[in-house]
Amino acid sequence: MNTGEGTLIVFEGADGVGKSTLAQWFAEQVQAAGKACRLLSFPGKEPGTLGLHVYDLHHDPKKFGVSNLSETSLQLLHIAAHIDAIEGRIKPLLASGCSVVLDRFWWSTYVYGLVGGIPAATLDSMIGIERAAWLPVRPERVFLISRNEPLRPEPMHLWPHWQRAYMGLAHSEASICPVTVVNNDGELNQTQGRIIEAYGA
Repeated sequence: MNTGEGTLIVFEGADGVGKSTLAQWFAEQVQAAGKACRLLSFPGKEPGTLGLHVYDLHHDPKKFGVSNLSETSLQLLHIAAHIDAIEGRIKPLLASGCSVVLDRFWWSTYVYGLVGGIPAATLDSMIGIERAAWLPVRPERVFLISRNEPLRPEPMHLWPHWQRAYMGLAHSEASICPVTVVNNDGELNQTQGRIIEAYGA
């Protein structure tokens, strides 16, 4: 359930499945239908945000004089950026009646942290803070995008593990919010059609 009239739609999936392209397309469809909608991403890359700072630190730690960043501390930084966006951007937008299409969710923190070697108990404690920040907001639907092979070069020693971890989350979270797994191996318009069909169901 969401505060206000806006709805939260989430696009998730491993790197290279086409998730961001589909999230942008979906937000454009909502806007074309005459509804207020914003596309946002986690951790976010908008100027002046904590999300951009964390994104830059994640991808170029040496730029900030950081020589070593543990997987646990990295994912905690992502959670901090998420909460900043939840409280400062997402909840106010939803409360105003604007829908939000979100590219990534806390699922990515869990998946990449778990495959990166963070113990599940540690991840559960970390993500519990973010889940509390979301309340009472729940996604109207989570679209988990999957493929048999990535669309761009990805570390193939990790990629199958990401895929499996996402599928496990899809199964466990389906009792909390609607989850639709969408295969993106075919033509783009076929994938888009499956998303529209599922959203209207």
